[in-house]
Amino acid sequence: MAISDQIQNYYEFRVIETLAVLAKPKGYTDGQMVDLACLALNNLPTRYFRHEVDLAFYMSAHEHEEINRRVRQAVNDAIAFIESHKANS
Repeated sequence: MAISDQIQNYYEFRVIETLAVLAKPKGYTDGQMVDLACLALNNLPTRYFRHEVDLAFYMSAHEHEEINRRVRQAVNDAIAFIESHKANS
């Protein structure tokens, strides 16, 4: 098994979950959803893990809430960016 198959970025999961709640109901296409994910992820740090259970164990409740806040903000910023560029096209 390749190393790249054994590591993941925690923020990717959180962004995808948040997009499903905040962006999907707005009717974005699959391509736009991918663009939104990229925009949001580019504004977040990386946090790699091998086993999610290990990551969850070592993070405090405050860290979990801070990650959730940052992800919501990054997704909302990505949506605002896409919306402002749709209006200008």
